[in-house]
Amino acid sequence: MAKKHSKKDLVFVGVDLGGTSMRAGVVTGDGKLLALEKRKTKPELGQVAVIDRLAKTIERAIKAADVDANAVGGIGVGVPGPVDTANGIVRVAVNLGKDWANTPLADELKTRLGLEAYIDNDVRVGAVGEFTHGAGQDVQDMVAIFVGTGIGGGIILEGKLRGGFRGGAGEVGHTIIAADNGIVGKTGQPGTVEPLASRTGMERQIRELVAQGRASVVPELIETVGKGRLTSSVIVEALNQNDEVMQEVLVVAQRTLGLLAANVINTLDPEMIVFGGGVTERLGNKFVAPIRKIAYENLINKQNARSVKIVPAGLKDASGVVGAAVMARARFAG
Repeated sequence: MAKKHSKKDLVFVGVDLGGTSMRAGVVTGDGKLLALEKRKTKPELGQVAVIDRLAKTIERAIKAADVDANAVGGIGVGVPGPVDTANGIVRVAVNLGKDWANTPLADELKTRLGLEAYIDNDVRVGAVGEFTHGAGQDVQDMVAIFVGTGIGGGIILEGKLRGGFRGGAGEVGHTIIAADNGIVGKTGQPGTVEPLASRTGMERQIRELVAQGRASVVPELIETVGKGRLTSSVIVEALNQNDEVMQEVLVVAQRTLGLLAANVINTLDPEMIVFGGGVTERLGNKFVAPIRKIAYENLINKQNARSVKIVPAGLKDASGVVGAAVMARARFAG
């Protein structure tokens, strides 16, 4: 007879599903990560193949955690795009491919694994991870900003994740901070944060400067280290080599993110802003310190300005995995 486990003893699988890689981890009720499995996503293989790869990665994580199968209470998945959380449907996931429109991912995972699954936006999931078990666990009002291929945010007020009236809260990457700069973002609106401060935006700026005749090791590093992309490893190596173009572009990104943080604080007045994503993970406070300085300089209310903490993510690259597990526990364990 299968052993029954109490709700508090159940573990949950958290998944961070990205366009480049997927992570699946088994997480306890107190946020301990028992096992973590990583795998390339390979979206070019198509939706069915990616879901198969995801299911196998989850199985490997459960096996590595060495827990009783009956102790796994469910799965939480963070997906890069808008989702229907009530029905477990991925509405759009540009980084995964066009064939992901209206994908019933929760049902697909249940069919393959026999486990209930909860699906939510990856950045919101990461914010919940940081709030519950990371940098923000001692505050009630927190905004998480994740810098990666794009830039997204998660807002937590009075201890609760804010979805927004239309489910779109947290799209901080599309905040307009320089409307006259002529650089147009995904929305068609010039002057937004994402084209200046995301990895994609930084890569565009670097290539433009190189095309103008500036010397830089970054294009070569993109091919050799980044395999065609400006990854966090490329940025770190370029900075280690004192590449002036990389330094210059990074300063632009940090200034932009500092202005973004100031706008968020002026609007919401949270206790904390957490910066996450690969660049933050690799550079830590070296990346966040200039952002913090710019933010404080641009606050309307400068009294006790530094009591608003602006910090790197505490869980590093596990924010999404832990957050997804936390949300699954809330959904399935009560």
